[in-house]
Amino acid sequence: MAACSDAGQKTSTETTADTLLIAKDSSMEGPDFLIKYPLLSLLRKTPVEIGCILETEFKYRDSVFNCDYKNYVNKGDPCVKTDEYYEGLTIPAELFKKINPAIKEINLDFEHGSLRELTITFRDSLLKDKIREMFNLPAENGTLPDNIMIINFGENVFSNDKPADPNYTRWLTVTGFEHMGAGDVDCK
Repeated sequence: MAACSDAGQKTSTETTADTLLIAKDSSMEGPDFLIKYPLLSLLRKTPVEIGCILETEFKYRDSVFNCDYKNYVNKGDPCVKTDEYYEGLTIPAELFKKINPAIKEINLDFEHGSLRELTITFRDSLLKDKIREMFNLPAENGTLPDNIMIINFGENVFSNDKPADPNYTRWLTVTGFEHMGAGDVDCK
């Protein structure tokens, strides 16, 4: 019966996760990254555009995709030049906390010169509503901007003291456009 009386109170894990959402990283250069570059605005950008943003905001310079790479054109195709077709940059782990302290990992999936999909893994499970608030995401997939195809949250997971609850997740995936690989085109 004691568990029932505590239902309205936050656990220490929930309080810590909520604190992470609003905490500012003291090592951050300049204004809040996600205010200046909303998460949804990054989809369909080129690796050079994203690399230049990271260089400008965090002083991280990708060896290929940086502000000096002018007139980038992706010359790959899904049949023959597959490495070029999927080329892009990887955000280094040391930048995750600077982007948002709640982030454990960010994966970028590029295709034909544009960011197709972005996946974020959080350090702990968070309320989906908190994630929507943190990244300024619409409440419904029916109200997405033109550059976004779908927003998905990971499955209901158990984390620390939080019970499995469909309102919590550790993952966020934002897709800008459908995958178009060798299996989707007529490669001869």
